[in-house]
Amino acid sequence: MKHSSRSAPTPAPLPDQAESAQPQAPASAAESSERWTVDGIEETPQGQVARIELPDGTTRDIDLTALPEGLQEGDLLAVEPHPDGLKLTILHEETSVARQQAQSRLGALNAAAAADPDKEITL
Repeated sequence: MKHSSRSAPTPAPLPDQAESAQPQAPASAAESSERWTVDGIEETPQGQVARIELPDGTTRDIDLTALPEGLQEGDLLAVEPHPDGLKLTILHEETSVARQQAQSRLGALNAAAAADPDKEITL
């Protein structure tokens, strides 16, 4: 899938997401919206869904058609209130930074394991 900066508001927040969809107090203007993480995209009998990790660590499945076009696993989404429900925007730069940080942590773990193969790694 190609990346798209297009935003797609969902028709309405899901009932169990309505509370978590409220923006948190912003630390700065750049952080004024809640962030969701795309944990996975799966095919179901009802169509494709994205498994979304919410800030509290819980996950919800959302129909892929209700999310921005070009969404991929690992993407970060900005979530903002919208008259029709929620406005979800893929944060391409933040996603790239998060992926680089995760790769660096994985590299450090792999290097430590290679240096001492008997050492246990605690996650």
